[in-house]
Amino acid sequence: MFQKFLVVSQVLLAVIYSSAGFSKLFHWFPNIIGPVWLIDELAKYNLGLFGYFIALSQLVVGFLLFFPKLRLIASILLLPIHLCITVVPISLGWQGTPIVNVILLAMLLALLFDDRKKLFLLLRSNNSFHAKNIKVVYWASFVLFWLVTFFIKYGNFVANNSL
Repeated sequence: MFQKFLVVSQVLLAVIYSSAGFSKLFHWFPNIIGPVWLIDELAKYNLGLFGYFIALSQLVVGFLLFFPKLRLIASILLLPIHLCITVVPISLGWQGTPIVNVILLAMLLALLFDDRKKLFLLLRSNNSFHAKNIKVVYWASFVLFWLVTFFIKYGNFVANNSL
């Protein structure tokens, strides 16, 4: 039963996101959720290119979700997109939309939960990092870049306030 729910969730999310992305690019295309006018609205604030990026991201992720072998990759890509889409209506105080978005988020999390073994393998299989010289380079870069970041932010303050 759970597997059938996952298939239905996968296909539903694929249809929702592919149609949302495609309808933002071509207004005549039918969609289920999402404003087709997003690009036009963002263009008023010189953010039209960002609108196209959102549309293409939704289209690509929705397309990938149609293929069972790509479900994990698509779900990982969709998570930050969907979280942003969930937070906006909550921030604006909309009434019904957050409920729908949370239900879709639960479907997405169910897909990720089902693929958790693959996901954990993906996160654990970093064999190249175990070499000692790679670890040294990693940590040296980490410390160096944080020091440079703090120097850029506070270096002028320290130089101006010393003796």
